[in-house]
Amino acid sequence: MTTNERWRVGRAWVAFLGGLVATCGGAESAPPPPDANLQQWLQRFPAADANGDGVLTEAEARAYRAAMRQKKTTRSPAPGNGRLAPTHPDVSYGPHARNVLDLWRAESDQPTPVLLFFHGGSFKGGDKSVVAGRPILRECLQVGISVVSVNYRFSSDAPFPAPMHDGARAVQFVRYKAAEWNLDPERVAASGSSAGATLALWIALHDDLAEPANADPVARQSTRVTCASPHSGTASLELEYFREHAGAVRLGAALWQLFGAESPAELATAEKRALIREASPLRHATRDDPPLFLTYAGDPAEAPFPADASQSAWIHHVSLGLPLQSRYAELGLECELFHRSRPAPAGAEVAFLRRHLGGRPPTSGR
Repeated sequence: MTTNERWRVGRAWVAFLGGLVATCGGAESAPPPPDANLQQWLQRFPAADANGDGVLTEAEARAYRAAMRQKKTTRSPAPGNGRLAPTHPDVSYGPHARNVLDLWRAESDQPTPVLLFFHGGSFKGGDKSVVAGRPILRECLQVGISVVSVNYRFSSDAPFPAPMHDGARAVQFVRYKAAEWNLDPERVAASGSSAGATLALWIALHDDLAEPANADPVARQSTRVTCASPHSGTASLELEYFREHAGAVRLGAALWQLFGAESPAELATAEKRALIREASPLRHATRDDPPLFLTYAGDPAEAPFPADASQSAWIHHVSLGLPLQSRYAELGLECELFHRSRPAPAGAEVAFLRRHLGGRPPTSGR
């Protein structure tokens, strides 16, 4: 690295750290961090990820900084940013430090249905706290659906299948705790955003991972769910799928790191291709799969993208969800799909959950 390059990197980090100090300490606000450090900023301020997809854009960083500055000016921030505190925070469901979840329990005399939410972050970042800023949390609680938000191992902790198996164990753990937590183990839904949406889809479509003979009572529980409502989750992780439906072949590091590869070229090996097929939800679709409520960015007419388009331009695109809707139609199963040109009506997701999980009419509760 040349002296000039070191100087430029140093300036970038100074700006980044200055932004952290300004946001946290009440000093005059600094600009948002440079693009190279947006993900580091996201780790420090997960609430800045406005759409919960695990990828912080410069626009989101600027909007978050402006909102924080406005709160300091008006001196009227709501406690905890107006977020609901979990009924049971940071409950361990497995041996790893990332195997923790939060429960928001809906008020009810009877066992309630429950929605499990998996955060985004390209399988290498993100946190369960993001659900506290999403409308679906309050919407579910108001209709008597409890909510669980789950952390899972990053690809840097362990490659696939670790994140998906963590998500499946979280479903099993919630069922194991159902009586204690006043939950109905027969009414369980999965949701998530971005990588968490793909994880939720994998759980929803995969065969049951329960092990009836296992000495671990959690492992004996079913991993099957009643329905799923993922947001911006690709239905497959196969390179051919991306090429065929998005027209793109340029992969970000997060994808090959998920499979423990040292480079994109390693994904072409027989071993990695087999892993990628197993990780692709669409490969597991069968007639016994649950109803789906899917939302995506973009419009179908935008695909195909240029072959060299960056992964961030197409990884959340509706073109990567339409084949799953088509497969569900072939199987005679329910799959609602929404995108920019066909947006989901207000309240549509919680209405879908109520239809399949039950619950009470909306109230003005929590």
